[in-house]
Amino acid sequence: MEYKVCKSEEVPDNSKKVISIQGSNILVCRSNNQLFALHNSCPHRGASLSKGEIKGTKIRCYMHHFEFDLISGKLLDIPSKCNDQNPNWKKSDNLLLFQISEKMVKYIYNYKFEFSHACIFCY
Repeated sequence: MEYKVCKSEEVPDNSKKVISIQGSNILVCRSNNQLFALHNSCPHRGASLSKGEIKGTKIRCYMHHFEFDLISGKLLDIPSKCNDQNPNWKKSDNLLLFQISEKMVKYIYNYKFEFSHACIFCY
């Protein structure tokens, strides 16, 4: 099953758009003309990643400034100001990423949306 969620031009370069699919907020963003799709919740403490800053293939959460890779989903950096925090407080999972591709029709679709294996298309 596919779900049409927005037009491709609604996500211009260096922009972000939050899309709700089956009750889950998905952040679709474009940086350096590359599309990314991820769960809009920071894996550290649940802050909205749509409020964060994207630079190239990295996103930094606005709340605690944890930085993640948009390609691998891996945590890249924890700010030094957090070094004195309890080790349990500094724990973070990786980003929940979704495959995304772009095609000529210029719409974004979600195909068989499941958190374990989801694919979003940009037409």
